[in-house]
Parts: sequence; structure tokens; C-alpha cells
Amino acid sequence: MTNILNADYSAMLFNNRIWDEWLSTKEAARFLSTTPNAIRIMVCRGKIGASKLGRRLRFKLSDLRDLLLKKGDQND
Repeated sequence: MTNILNADYSAMLFNNRIWDEWLSTKEAARFLSTTPNAIRIMVCRGKIGASKLGRRLRFKLSDLRDLLLKKGDQND
């Protein structure tokens, strides 16, 4: 019975997309239709929030979506 509960919990984690929540610099650049270097510049200027995992930057998908929505509101 314990294995069934563990399997259900693992499925729940993947269904909630926990693993897809954080993007690399390259993935963030692709999402925002820009270059990885432009992403790094935006981080230095404080336009995008990022977390460091070792020496690598990671970006929350929800933060990138918010950035797109905010930019869309400014153009209206």
C-alpha cells in the first residue's frame, strides 16, 4: 500500500509541474524572444528577478509571465 501512495505523490508532483517552474537563461531568453545576453543585462539592471543555483541563473516562469503582462499593459 505504501508504494501506491508514493506513486500517487510522485504523479502529483509532476502534474503540478514543480520541475518546470524554473528556467535556465537560455530557456528564459527563448520564452521572452530575446538573447541570453539580453537576459543577463536585464538581471544586472534589475528588470528581471533571478536566483543563482551555483554559478547559474534560474528564472521563475511566473515572474517572466508577469514581465510580459506588464510590458503589454505599458503598450496600451
